[in-house]
Amino acid sequence: MCIICASRINVRQPGETAIRRMFANNPHGAGYMYARDGKVHIHKGYMDVESFLADIRAEHFTAKDPVVYHFRISTQAGVNPQMTHPFPLSNRRVHMKALDVDCQCGIAHNGIIRLTTDPTNREYSDTAIFITDYLARIIRTPADLRNRDTLRLIQALAGSKLAIMDASGYIATVGDFISDHRLLYSNGSFMA
Repeated sequence: MCIICASRINVRQPGETAIRRMFANNPHGAGYMYARDGKVHIHKGYMDVESFLADIRAEHFTAKDPVVYHFRISTQAGVNPQMTHPFPLSNRRVHMKALDVDCQCGIAHNGIIRLTTDPTNREYSDTAIFITDYLARIIRTPADLRNRDTLRLIQALAGSKLAIMDASGYIATVGDFISDHRLLYSNGSFMA
């Protein structure tokens, strides 16, 4: 069912043991996003933990960096690099397949979005469809991520958990997250 790990500004990054555990428990690919220089930078499509860790190390993240990590378990569209998370906020489905992208807003999801689940769709996941068909219409400005009514609407539609990052590094969470030493996890698969 995936796991999201969000490290907000002034929160340490998860350690290698936790990253290995999350990847092992959610083995269908991984990705991460961070905010720098007025943009959200997304890198995804990691199908093995070693390449993921190598690129994370090369970023030299510190507690000053807001970072969202995602580890996938496929529920729709199969196991492939293109449907790993995070995704950019866009109304164009082709943008969901980009492995390295700079954007103004990025999204990671944990769960199944019944509203957009289609077992016959082998190309796009329920998350990719939800972003293009719904979130791109709901999230219009960075202020929307700070609006409780907007986040409640997203929760009602998705029925699951999301971490949404804007270009300033602000991370909005939708759904209940577990806080462990101020790191936010969408479920407990980081523990065992």
